[in-house]
Amino acid sequence: MQNAKRLTLPLSALLACAASGFAQTQARYMAPRTMDGKPDLQGIWMTRNAAAFDVSEVAEGREIPYLPAALEREWKADRVDPIAHCSMPGVPRITYMPFPFQILQRRGYVVFLYEYQHDHRIVSTTPRAHLEDIDFYLGDSVGRWEGDTLVVDVTNLSDKSWLDSARHTHSDALHVIERYTRTAPDTIAYEATIEDPKTYARPWKISMPLHRMAEPGFELREQECIEGDNGRAIHPPYRPAPKS
Repeated sequence: MQNAKRLTLPLSALLACAASGFAQTQARYMAPRTMDGKPDLQGIWMTRNAAAFDVSEVAEGREIPYLPAALEREWKADRVDPIAHCSMPGVPRITYMPFPFQILQRRGYVVFLYEYQHDHRIVSTTPRAHLEDIDFYLGDSVGRWEGDTLVVDVTNLSDKSWLDSARHTHSDALHVIERYTRTAPDTIAYEATIEDPKTYARPWKISMPLHRMAEPGFELREQECIEGDNGRAIHPPYRPAPKS
């Protein structure tokens, strides 16, 4: 028994040291900088999950805290996903659509170019008030830097978009705060806090990694969605996730 103790203690210490060393390695990562000294998030990125089909898969606790009245309203609502009629996906869904998107940075701006429907967002990182009395599918985005994290505050979102194809909806009171943090050369940690007092009992979060498309020469492609004469959406298949 004494010999067993002698073997167990060094092993436990070794495992503890290894875990500590791994944590320190993760914490030590420093994202490259742009010319103005901001963390460089530039590149082409893509998720590798099914959140666009069911966002609860990436929700904290896998739970969406609906108000009872909102849940009842959702069950009675239209059952056709708005993107079937070529509507923009909205925020945050545009980020986890199974298509790549590109981030570009210029002094005072971060630009998001989405392959999906040629959508884009030009986000100013200079503080300003949100617009009033006008809604957009992709909202009004105002950015700021908090250390190494890009924070994007999004309001003025149309209630016509869904969070996924599983019919998780929201109202025109939706407020989304996105956070982008580069945690490795090929990874951005993405988090979004979702608040909507007309629909949810409390704010809730989703999180997922964004993976850099490291394939040499990889570019965004043309992607189009056109409705047919009978109103049926002619929609191309989703772009498959790259092989790991």
